[in-house]
Amino acid sequence: MATYLIGIDAGTTGCKTCVFDLEGHLVGTDYREYPCYYPQPGWVEQLPEDLTPALFESVRAAIRDAGVPAEEIKALAISTQGSVFGALDETDQLIRPFIGWQDVRGVEYVERIRDGEYIDPERLYQISGYPVATVPCLTKYLWFKDHEPDSFSRTRRISHHQDFFLKEFGAEDWFVNDTATASRTGIFDIDAGEWSQEIVDALGLDIDLLPRIVKAGSIAGRVPRDVAIRTGLAEGTLLCVGAMDQNCSTMGGGLVHEGTAITVIGTYGATFVASEESRRDPNGTLIFKNNSGSDNFTVEAASIASASCYRWFRDTICSLEMAMAKEFGPDGNAYILINKAIEAVSPGSNGLVFLPYLQGAGSGPRSDPYAKGAFLGVTLGTTKAEMARAVLEGITLEMRDNIESIRKVGIPVNEIRAVGGATNSPVWNQIQADMYKVPVSVLEVSETGCLGAAMYAGIGLGVYSSLDEAAERAVRIREVYEPNPDNYDAYDKAYERFVLGYESLADGGFFRALHQQLAR
Repeated sequence: MATYLIGIDAGTTGCKTCVFDLEGHLVGTDYREYPCYYPQPGWVEQLPEDLTPALFESVRAAIRDAGVPAEEIKALAISTQGSVFGALDETDQLIRPFIGWQDVRGVEYVERIRDGEYIDPERLYQISGYPVATVPCLTKYLWFKDHEPDSFSRTRRISHHQDFFLKEFGAEDWFVNDTATASRTGIFDIDAGEWSQEIVDALGLDIDLLPRIVKAGSIAGRVPRDVAIRTGLAEGTLLCVGAMDQNCSTMGGGLVHEGTAITVIGTYGATFVASEESRRDPNGTLIFKNNSGSDNFTVEAASIASASCYRWFRDTICSLEMAMAKEFGPDGNAYILINKAIEAVSPGSNGLVFLPYLQGAGSGPRSDPYAKGAFLGVTLGTTKAEMARAVLEGITLEMRDNIESIRKVGIPVNEIRAVGGATNSPVWNQIQADMYKVPVSVLEVSETGCLGAAMYAGIGLGVYSSLDEAAERAVRIREVYEPNPDNYDAYDKAYERFVLGYESLADGGFFRALHQQLAR
């Protein structure tokens, strides 16, 4: 009898379920959408009555798509959003909608913590590895405690998506979190591997409300009969603890040891590197968190707009290419036409620089919510093809900026594994290799979040003895792009222009002045 694993990626706007064999081959998949709600500006919420049915339906459809007997699917784990917060009452029912990771209602607490209220911000960073920001749950907890005191007083468990979905799938030992999920709360001691009593006390919370910490891949229970009926899973299928989405994606990319980095260039961009030691960024902008299922750490630098910049360029400037693509039918792809034009442009885009900060700068060395996008160096001779290449180079230069900041804290980056929509573009893959000056590998499976979750399920099942074995067996490289030294000088100069362009606009006050003018 064959053995299969299921990995579910329960993301922000939908969930994908994938069925894999033990060698990481994708045999079945399904995707279902669910909504977010925005009851007030800056608020983002989700409801379990939307989430759970979508997950169950996706599992059933993926099993059908795989065409394998449910009895051969032996284990399941879930990749979940980080920094999502819910409160459960004494009957384990959700008291209010989940507060999403993008929710910024706690922004007032960011300023208060930066001003030294509650806890010294540097001390907070040293313990948690997370810079003060609206993303981690910390500010959401404070908002909930202060603004909904009646609901807070009824709270018996502080829930995150990892534990909540284990409960929904019927796990007996469901109130648990992996270390990466816990790291995204902002109240976890990443060196001790436990909730920080110091931070919890400073915020006025109760540590007993928090989930128990376990390793990703731990067994949480088995699928009961009622859930089996709703999902198509066999009764008794093993339920294993997964991890937050970013760590599942990096695990699905084989990020196990120091020296390898994962670059994600998609709707959201980020660079992830494994570190054998617990480090901190002297500038306080890089994110450090536990690498779930392992004893080492991951370092993160975010690029907020990332490949969305390329989509913006296509939609705004490339109407001709989009019209031409439609002539090829529903499968026509304007990016193919744009990429073809880009190939004819020399590295460095003839001096043109694109700053990809269409949604501000992320958690890298230029963390700046006021930053804006810009083309710098435009002349009467500038062509659309040069602008297109500058967009790809600008997005990649931000990633290089992140990689350089990671190297500065003493973490080597010797190999890049690229995931995300950018990997569909050979010219972009080569730009990455030349700009980073290391080989860039493109993976065979693009659904790395699902694969990483399935690998954790395999560890719980015992078919993989370790993360190393799971990565060796299930993660496969489709193609490797070797760096071309002939292009190093052009990209070094482009990087100098990129940094100088940002610093001139930021230090000169342009970004902040523009923000203030637009806010009037």
